[in-house]
Order: sequence, then C-alpha cells, then structure tokens
Amino acid sequence: MRAPLLSLCLLLAPAISHGQERASKAVPALSKAPKLDGKFKDFAPSVTFRPPASTEDTASFTARVAWRKDTLYVGVEATDDRLVAGDLVTLTLFFPGAGPTAIGNTFRFAFDGKRASPPDSGTSAFAQEKAEVGVLREDDRLNLEIALPVTAFPRFPSVDPLVFDLCVTFEDQDAVGQKAAPVSNCKDAGMIGEALKLPDDFRKGLKLKPPEAANALEAISGGWLGWGVLHYPVWVEAEKPLSPESLRSMVASDSVDPEKVNVNVPETLTLPGGRTLLTVVSGKDPYAVEGKCDSEHELRLGLYLLTAKGRTAQMVLEWPAATCALGRALSVNLEEDGALSIGYSNGAITNFVWSGDHFERTQLGKR
Repeated sequence: MRAPLLSLCLLLAPAISHGQERASKAVPALSKAPKLDGKFKDFAPSVTFRPPASTEDTASFTARVAWRKDTLYVGVEATDDRLVAGDLVTLTLFFPGAGPTAIGNTFRFAFDGKRASPPDSGTSAFAQEKAEVGVLREDDRLNLEIALPVTAFPRFPSVDPLVFDLCVTFEDQDAVGQKAAPVSNCKDAGMIGEALKLPDDFRKGLKLKPPEAANALEAISGGWLGWGVLHYPVWVEAEKPLSPESLRSMVASDSVDPEKVNVNVPETLTLPGGRTLLTVVSGKDPYAVEGKCDSEHELRLGLYLLTAKGRTAQMVLEWPAATCALGRALSVNLEEDGALSIGYSNGAITNFVWSGDHFERTQLGKR
C-alpha cells in the first residue's frame, strides 16, 4: 500500500539472478555493545573495508562493521587534509534480496553528529530517529561510531540470506560553497568487491512469525510490516491491538476515507465463526475531478484478518475499489457462508469465496 520512493542510486543496484547468492563477507558478532565514543577500542572483531586508492583524493576512510543482538555497528575513521563543516559521511544500507520494490535507508553524519537524510532518499523519519552516533574529532581525523538498530533498517529478507550493501561515502568539501568530492567504497550503488552478510541468528532474535507470503520485513512506528512481492504489506504486527484507524496508518500512507471518495466500504466485516476483517482503502481517486476519470489513478481495497488477540493482521484480499473501467465500489457484502461480493457503479459484480485463510475469486453469480 505504501508506494515506494526509488532513488536513482538504488535503481542502479546490481541485479542478482534468482537463487544465486552474491559473494559476501560474514559480519562478526561483538561480545558486548561498544560505547559510542569514536575510540574503537571495544570495536572488535569486525570486518573492514576502504574506498579504492586514488592519487587525486585528499580524503579517505576506513570503515569497520560488526553486530550485537539486534543492532548493526559501523565505525568510520575519515581523514582529510582539511576538515570543514560541509564534510559529510553518508551511509546507505540496502538489502537487494528484499524484493523488487525495496529501497535502502540513507543516514548522514558530520563532526557535529547526525544530520538529516537527503529528502529524495526515501528514508523515513522513524528510521532516522533510531540511528545513533558517537563522534571524535582530532585534527585531520573524524571518527564516527554508529549504531543502526534493526528498527532503522530498510526492508530486509524474511527468509533469504541477509546479504546487504553498506555504502560509505565521504563528501569532501575543501572550502565553504565548494562542490564536495565524494570518496566511496561503492559503485552503481553496490559495494566494490564482496557484499556483507548477517547471520540467521540476527533475524531469529527478533522472534517474528510472518506468513509465507511475506518475503521482507520492516520496522515502522508502532510495530512491524511484512511485505509481499510487490509494494503491498501482507502482514502487520502491532505493539497494541489494531483498530481500523491504526491499521490504515501502518499499512498505507495514502489511505483515504471511503466516504470522502464515494465508495461504500465498511470499516469491518465478520467472517463465519466471528473472526474480524478490517478494511483499508488507499490510492488516488480516479474521479477526483467531477465529470472526468483519470485512468492512471485508482483506489485499492485491502482486507486484513485480525489474529493473535488483535495485534497482528494478515491480508486476505487486495482488489480495486474504484477504477475508470469498473466505476466505484457501491457495495461490499459478506454472507454467513463466507461468500463475498463487491458491486460497482458500472453494474459489474465480483464474487469471492472464503478459502480458509484468504478469499478466492469465483465466477458464480458474476454478471
């Protein structure tokens, strides 16, 4: 439901053939969490990398990576012939195996600590808030000790190996107002050489139990999302029991009030046996301009089945709520036997039957 914002650099990420795991280095575990003071004395063991050597660059860095419990730790020791306020260190974390619509998260740091992520990076304010950093500046050296808890991660695979790219870029600005010269360990958004890999134990420690349909996970404010192959959340785990309002806010940044877009969709439906379905309508109204229909816009209806005392919800149907071809949904009816019908303003009726854990379309009764 949340439309992905794809930055150019991540669209250029190297493609990996299905079933082929990219060559990677294992990220070691720390025996205890390091103190974020920029001194690196407690940052071992770790895997290290550097940008390619260049005679033209006046700046460089050494980065080290390790993990502990649910947090990825990154240490960056940057050196420059002249450190100024405009010198920035940018970190981009990206899991290529998280699906075709997944993007990375980008974080920025400087000698005064954390800076705002670039607006076009698609990194949420929630993720930016979770990142922490300790800074140590000495003459021509800038040390950053960064903690990225899993709540700051972008989407990551729910089952497949946790292989990721970690791009560190030192944006070297020699004078105020001068264009920064980037020094990076990545090319075309992928690490030069081997990628990095977290062990399965990192993911197991989260104790999440998404359905098979969720191939990627992501922490958000209030809980977790499980993403399907496309850009539609198929599973939600909330910190508190879900309501129609809280579910909409978690799964769809573009959710709309059905009444305001003239579609007749109830907030809840009840399955045989008393189980509750919550509805979410999202997208752009194709009939926003009176007397016209924009064929590039549509509204979608998502039905979610509440489970686990109302704290988790699993998507059981995703279907149009309004399109130029169908018109608007004027009725959504769920019968006692589990038969679901959606009637549209152009006269079409689409029918579904309950199949244990989802709805399946049926031709019976269609006209």
